[in-house]
Amino acid sequence: MQNYILLAVSILFSVLACAVARNDFSKKCVSHNGDLYLFNTVSAFLSLATLAAISLVKGELCVPGAYTALMGAMYGLATALFTLLNMMALQTGPLSYTNTIIFCAMVIPALSGMALYGEAVTIGQYGGIALMLLSFVFSMDKKSDTRGMSLRWLILCLGAFLFNGAVGVLQKVHQNSPEKGQLGMFLIVAFVVYTVFSAVLTVLHTRLHGEPPTAWKPELRKQTAVYVLMSGVGIGVCNQINTYLAGAMRAIVFFPLVNGVAILITLLIGLVVWKEKFSKKQWIGLAAGAFSILLLCGLF
Repeated sequence: MQNYILLAVSILFSVLACAVARNDFSKKCVSHNGDLYLFNTVSAFLSLATLAAISLVKGELCVPGAYTALMGAMYGLATALFTLLNMMALQTGPLSYTNTIIFCAMVIPALSGMALYGEAVTIGQYGGIALMLLSFVFSMDKKSDTRGMSLRWLILCLGAFLFNGAVGVLQKVHQNSPEKGQLGMFLIVAFVVYTVFSAVLTVLHTRLHGEPPTAWKPELRKQTAVYVLMSGVGIGVCNQINTYLAGAMRAIVFFPLVNGVAILITLLIGLVVWKEKFSKKQWIGLAAGAFSILLLCGLF
């Protein structure tokens, strides 16, 4: 029961950080990529501070082992690239389509449990994966929203898809290693790398293009500050919980739940709050996605 409570908390923070804060910021406050780079830098630093505070309270601050440091650095780079590509995709594409594609990356770490650790997968769960992919295909209906089908947007989504999958695999691998007790340090190393990576991109963009970030202008400052705080703290909490659950739960159950439920909530937010329109084909895709989650969880 404790794991499912933690899962619910993680999904809540994920939706607030990604579907609300990052999506709103990307659409309302961004003039050029320098704004994204600076947002990610500050957000990553706040996530780092959140994770360090959690580790301090739990008494887990220590010098990380070599394996944890290496895996953390890889995780940080994958997280940085996933976040950047995700936000760039949100600039031009609709929330529901973008996050549906990206969250479908759950298939990658979900199958990693079987491939790497011999976790059992039922026929119904294989069917759930197939339905999730079918849901992905049906969700992409360009007739209802031409913004969602540009080549640039599709490339950004596919890149984010791959790096999001890598993030889940790295979580699973570290939490099945002898150094799994260094979870806090694994994440702290990751977000140090993430922060530095984003800061370097911010400086390079400003020097090469002569475009200082504009999202912190007086008229946008309060709005940006709220978004970056929601994103930084939310992502920090999600990473702490999700990395633990990646080792505590079977991959075929955890990754579809944490991503699939977030997909459904995000789609509903897109429909209700941002008034995004769905065709009949896309409603079929949504229904297939919902049923696939039930299959993946072994409820049918």
